Amino acid sequence: MPLTDRQFEQYQTDGYVVVDDVLSEAEVSGLKTRLREYVRGDREEEGFERMLEPAVDPAEFEREGDPVRKFEGVGMAREDDVFADLATHEGILEVVTQLQGPNLKLLRCAGMLKPPGVGSAKKFHQDAAYYPIHPMDHVTVWVALDEATTENGCMQVVPGAHTDGMLEHEAEAYDTDITVAERDYDESDTEALPMDLGDALFQHCLLPHYTAPNESDRWRRAMIVAYMRSRSRFSTDDRPEWVDSLAVAGEEFPGCV
Repeated sequence: MPLTDRQFEQYQTDGYVVVDDVLSEAEVSGLKTRLREYVRGDREEEGFERMLEPAVDPAEFEREGDPVRKFEGVGMAREDDVFADLATHEGILEVVTQLQGPNLKLLRCAGMLKPPGVGSAKKFHQDAAYYPIHPMDHVTVWVALDEATTENGCMQVVPGAHTDGMLEHEAEAYDTDITVAERDYDESDTEALPMDLGDALFQHCLLPHYTAPNESDRWRRAMIVAYMRSRSRFSTDDRPEWVDSLAVAGEEFPGCV
């Protein structure tokens, strides 16, 4: 179902909207099964990478790969039919089309695992800081594969702060992480977004957000698919090596990302 007028207004005002039951239980189950196959080495990653929890010794775990933090890369959707089905999911694309128009490219695909007891925090950041492209309005879709709660690290956002524009970020010790360097808000200004499995958060790329560590005994798995307009262009002369794209709807245009 498309966004209602009220949901569309919330996205424009607050920078996000949660839509319930975008994925069926069968679709969620299929995604969790496929992620588990990659974690355990039953399938080999092609066109994407795995990243482990930085503060965890893999030798402490019974099976190699258990402390996987995430899988990352548009190749997930290019090379694997289960992830491709998510990236081209009719319900997801219907909403993104309302927000960005009919011509869309997939900018990001990732599996976020946050394992029980060891899943680390992701500090305040804006997704746009990783992608030097214009217009700076791409949409991140965060799909819950487990019940996401404040105890296991649900998404937490600063409503309306996407209107502050791009904030300065600084690198963290973990080389793929960045965090907002200075800000006028803290955790007390955030809104926690508990979600049931199959729910989807549609989030503006400039919306500051973070997730707390998973201190529970339950998984908090999620998938991310992010979309940009097919006419998007780089705002720098150098294409970052991690930026990739895949046409998923409408037309493509020469000279664009």
